[in-house]
Amino acid sequence: MYQNILLCTDGSPAADAAAGYAIWFGKKLNARLRALYVTDIRLLEGPWISDFSGAIGAQPYSALLPQLQEIQREKATTVLASVEKRCRDSGVACETAYDTGSLAQIILDNEGKADMIVLGQRGEHAPWLGGGLGSSVERVVRASVKPCLVTPDKFRQIQHVLIAYDGSEESSKALRAGIALAPVLGAKVTITTVAALGAEDTASETLHKAKQQALEAGVTADVETLHGDPEAKILELKESVGADLIVMGAYGHTRIREFILGSTTSHVLRKSDVPVLLVRGN
Repeated sequence: MYQNILLCTDGSPAADAAAGYAIWFGKKLNARLRALYVTDIRLLEGPWISDFSGAIGAQPYSALLPQLQEIQREKATTVLASVEKRCRDSGVACETAYDTGSLAQIILDNEGKADMIVLGQRGEHAPWLGGGLGSSVERVVRASVKPCLVTPDKFRQIQHVLIAYDGSEESSKALRAGIALAPVLGAKVTITTVAALGAEDTASETLHKAKQQALEAGVTADVETLHGDPEAKILELKESVGADLIVMGAYGHTRIREFILGSTTSHVLRKSDVPVLLVRGN
């Protein structure tokens, strides 16, 4: 399953919650954790820095830049040491890494040895984003070839997994992942699909097959057919059943595709107060 977890951290409250989820998964799955802190190059070379260097002069700025870099390194050292201690206290194997560059690209460059990427919905600049999904987070979840667990600002243990399933290849991977995770996490399972108008029989058959697949894996699952807008209805169902984790395929071939790709992705990840696991497969 997920034996190597890549945690992306920046010391923000959202990253702190992401660390809680990564460590919790690490303990449940007996997985190894790699905590990565990236100093976004834009903090050192962005437009405001250029304006600042112009204001104080090139020579003073050249002297200041190493100090800014050192401040970032010291912050990274402190944040990573905190994650390492939390892992040690929880009995989870951990290593740390620090880099400077394009935040999203470095995360993607580091995903090769990971089975799952864990990152918070929003980073340290969230107060200035108006509650929006971090741009780096959105880029990572769209570009990554690995399962991505996007976590909310507060941690809570997972006791109920909601799996969105539409019969497509990618949602089938999510179904398998959710079914495999649930017993390890000690969680209940609900499987849902969104029925297109006039296609209720097809939706019912899709859920019947999903439930049988779960039973064959030794997992008892409840099933729910939804009608209407997938984005709203899935989140409503999450509330009504008390789900603590939503598992979905990264690419679908029905209306759920619009839930995962396109303009609704940011909206749903921003609105969800439980982690969302986007599953893709090679």
